[in-house]
Amino acid sequence: MAQIEQLDNNLYRLTGHLNFSTVTAVLTQFHALTIEDEITIDFSMLERSNSAGLALLMELVSDARRQNRKIFFTGLPDTLLDLAEMSNVKHLLVN
Repeated sequence: MAQIEQLDNNLYRLTGHLNFSTVTAVLTQFHALTIEDEITIDFSMLERSNSAGLALLMELVSDARRQNRKIFFTGLPDTLLDLAEMSNVKHLLVN
């Protein structure tokens, strides 16, 4: 299970496990958020992720660009960063 919690106005934390069975629910949660011009998502409490987590990040980046919003990620686990580097998309996640 994965969950989003709001820490501040534009700061959210993602906790739990990101995998093929949880990313759709997490994306639905993100779409339900009211986001102003920018959002920061903290991944430091994420327990586990796989390539489905990377797909979620790419979808969030794509959504933000379509809506002319900025999205920032902090605390990304090494597993996601390694997958992003192998997929040649790390530059989209690290500001």
